[in-house]
Amino acid sequence: MTLANKEDLLKKTSLLSFLILLSSCGGGNDQGSTNGSAFATTSPSAPVASQFQANTATLTANSDPRKVEFPTDRLDSSRPLADATQLAVAQRRQDLADYVNTMRGANSSGNFTRGNTFPATAVPFGFNFWTPVNRSDKNWFYQFKTNTDYPTDSGGIIPTVTEFAVVHEPSPWIGNRQSLSIMPVSDLGKLNPENRGQTYSRANETAHAHYYSLIFDNGLRTEITPTDHAAVFRFTIPDSVTHQTILFDRFAGVGEGDMTVVDAANGIVSGMTDFQDDKNAPPLYFYARFSAPITNSRRIDVSNVKSWLQFATPTGGKVIEMKIATSFISRSQAKANLEAEIGAKNFDMVMAEAKEAWNDKLNIVQVEGATEAQKITLYSNLYRAFLYPNSAWEIEGGKPVYMSPYTNPLSRKEGKIWVNNGFWDTYRTTWPLYALVIPKEAGEMIDGFVNAYKDGGWVPRWSGPDYRDSMVATSSDVIFADAYLKGVRNFDVAAAYESMLKNATVYSGDGAKGRKGMNTTPFYGYSTLGSESVAWSLEANLNDFGIAQMAKALGKDDDAAYLYNSAISYANMFDGAGTGSWAGGFFRQKSALGAFGSGAASPTIWGYAYTEGNAWSYAFLAPQDGQGLANLYGGRAKLKERLDAFFTTVPQVDYTVAGSYGSIIHEIKEARASHDLATVGQYQHSNQPVHHSIYMYNYAGSPASGQKYLRDVMDKLYTNGFDRNGLADGSGYIGDEDNGEQSAWYVFSAMGFYPVSVGRPEYAIGAPYFPKMTVTITTPAGERKAIEILAPGVSSTNRYVQGLKLNGRAITRSYLTHAEIAAGATLEFQMGPNPSANWGTAATDLPTSLTAGNAKPAPLQSILPGNAFTLTASSTGNIANLSDRNSLTEWSSASAGWIQASTRQVGRVVKMYTVTSSNGVQDPTGWTLKGSNDGANWTTLDTRIFSADSPAFTWRRQIRPFQVQTPASYTSYKLEFTGQSPVAVSEFELLASSIHP
Repeated sequence: MTLANKEDLLKKTSLLSFLILLSSCGGGNDQGSTNGSAFATTSPSAPVASQFQANTATLTANSDPRKVEFPTDRLDSSRPLADATQLAVAQRRQDLADYVNTMRGANSSGNFTRGNTFPATAVPFGFNFWTPVNRSDKNWFYQFKTNTDYPTDSGGIIPTVTEFAVVHEPSPWIGNRQSLSIMPVSDLGKLNPENRGQTYSRANETAHAHYYSLIFDNGLRTEITPTDHAAVFRFTIPDSVTHQTILFDRFAGVGEGDMTVVDAANGIVSGMTDFQDDKNAPPLYFYARFSAPITNSRRIDVSNVKSWLQFATPTGGKVIEMKIATSFISRSQAKANLEAEIGAKNFDMVMAEAKEAWNDKLNIVQVEGATEAQKITLYSNLYRAFLYPNSAWEIEGGKPVYMSPYTNPLSRKEGKIWVNNGFWDTYRTTWPLYALVIPKEAGEMIDGFVNAYKDGGWVPRWSGPDYRDSMVATSSDVIFADAYLKGVRNFDVAAAYESMLKNATVYSGDGAKGRKGMNTTPFYGYSTLGSESVAWSLEANLNDFGIAQMAKALGKDDDAAYLYNSAISYANMFDGAGTGSWAGGFFRQKSALGAFGSGAASPTIWGYAYTEGNAWSYAFLAPQDGQGLANLYGGRAKLKERLDAFFTTVPQVDYTVAGSYGSIIHEIKEARASHDLATVGQYQHSNQPVHHSIYMYNYAGSPASGQKYLRDVMDKLYTNGFDRNGLADGSGYIGDEDNGEQSAWYVFSAMGFYPVSVGRPEYAIGAPYFPKMTVTITTPAGERKAIEILAPGVSSTNRYVQGLKLNGRAITRSYLTHAEIAAGATLEFQMGPNPSANWGTAATDLPTSLTAGNAKPAPLQSILPGNAFTLTASSTGNIANLSDRNSLTEWSSASAGWIQASTRQVGRVVKMYTVTSSNGVQDPTGWTLKGSNDGANWTTLDTRIFSADSPAFTWRRQIRPFQVQTPASYTSYKLEFTGQSPVAVSEFELLASSIHP
């Protein structure tokens, strides 16, 4: 490595600023106003990036940062490579980290968000975040204004920073924890957040992922650069100050703790703070070493960490470095982390390593034909995509260990975990991105979340870091399946599959674990919860599709058949007979009696059966079966009509209809803003449920209709986060960015393809955003491959695909398989100003679906509830519990016994049956299912024998499905248990095709 001197950096960034300014004055390709006046409160443009880079040059002039060149001869060129891969090998590594603007999205509050982010300085997927703080709030600790709203935005600018902190927040809605505040102060009489804040100018601030710098108006400068578990602070003291005080404080006034001066002469302190809020999380331990002796110190509050340290700053000693490391295990482990990650390195050396860590990730995507402002948007999106989830393990004695937040009390475990992820959001884009471009890391992180299952019995729906009762669906299911089907194998596949199967078949009495309503939902074929029932149902169907795919790949045929049936059970919640505003068909709240009509009064009303949305938000949430969805609507042409209506139905404008929420939630305002800015109707890009909807046009045979909207969404709902004066304004998104999900949506859409049906190794083709993009991936085997995406002439005008060549061969289908691109590929798009009447429009061009042909999806139904079949059993007590569609009730028999279902009506063809375990331990040791048409002559349909090594059930209240290998029509079915031991089960189902499809 060679150091780049200050003059080189200044020249480099000044030249870059000139190029940005030039690109803003025209003469580039017609890319459209990607960062034009897209947001009501900001007007970012290309000169913004110029000022951004100029600020960076000025503020890092004293940092002597390192620029590292990676020669291409380090890559293995002896292997035979595809042309696209050879091109990637020849690509020069670019210095992209300075494009990252961590302030994007921070102009947010609980009333209206433009990302709901904070300016996190960190390494990719790192243990810690380091951030400035300007509000004494546990969760919204950094905002641009005192309040944000829409359409007005009257909050006052927050002019001060009160501290710098290490935080571990995945989202303000989940909340922060394990934090410590650090602040250089000048007045020992002003040590509280309300009076210690210092004013500053945005022009004196640099906010990158690898480097943060701020010069206060009093002349004091603070710089931060991170490692995984540690960071280096550099304080540059004004000439007039002879002694500098550094304050350590608890975060937002919460938590007990302590701090000790370990060695004043060598500037060493250590301590602990136990700010956990409501999380099951360990304390934060820290160990810090200053570059100067501690001349004075004081413990301000013996009940917590609040203390100050003082340092002499004579002429020639105006720079103080603080190396600080953290641990969730102990003070001694924090010290070990400091020695392992920083040791004798100085600020500049650590910053160079952090910068290269980000360049490793950012160089996965290289573009040509982009303005500098567009590069800021792109690479800032990649920063967010690779920021979460976060490592929560440490190396102790040469082994990875962690304090598990999934056991109570906390326990030390060997291995690795990652935390901080809302899977309901991230399954859609971020995890598919990892599976494509960093599959090995994807597997490692998946294995970390599988450890949650091993520790606490479930994978969290929302990891923050423990089990959070937030959002719907167990979306880790489809994440794990998607990665597996794309060739990721470096995780505990057996344990992962167990966790998935448990989510799909087992009742949980803990609202933070598993799926809600599992005592009834599987037996009705839809959720009867009422509130959020459509969301719970459709997301379960989607996740069960993923589990079915993995079950099929693993040879678990009974599970696969049952879960594929669930995957098409979205049809159970579709009301195709609605009238008035409900005409045309919608997924609607459905009662236990099968009636639609309760809940929201119209499709535009929010809440009720819909999570953070309305009926339009969920109108297309069956991407696993686009053809089946089209058939429900009346065919592909009707699906297009519904999508057209979706994109043209204007949201409410008066902000007075709160739906079931009681007040106007921020998502309602953001949905309106999305339309106001991009004219996209009910396509609420501000929230995740609709993100696939543009690509559902491919299933309608009209991909050009989606291409019409793609460019506007990318141009008008994403900005680079700067105002016209080149200062950070906190814009970036509309709505919550959510752990990289909105950012990864942009990255995929810029590539020109998208994982519309997660769990299927396939991508719907959209339209590329840049004239040229090279995506370099590292395969699970460690090989470098590349996808070269060429779209000469693409622009806001030329947004429509006219033709496509894959590796030189013309294709008309509107999808790509993972195998076609994961080994390297060249995609050559022909773009034009008008929709193509031919490309992607034929029935054979559509993405893959579960349903073939024109028939509506018809999931199997249990024939036992109702009056068609009569149940008898060896024990008549509680016999109704066997088919009451509730696994919280049960039936038992003193001896093994039997259960029989008979009808005097027409016989039924049972293709599958299920047995659900009781809450006790009286599980069957085996059984035989028989069928008869006269009650005397019985045909054996299925026999199962269980043992200690292969028990009937793994969990209590677990549904076990079994296929009937030779189904035929019978009027009676009998389940005979083997042995003489007592037996108890909760439910018994015989699944057959509906007689009223």
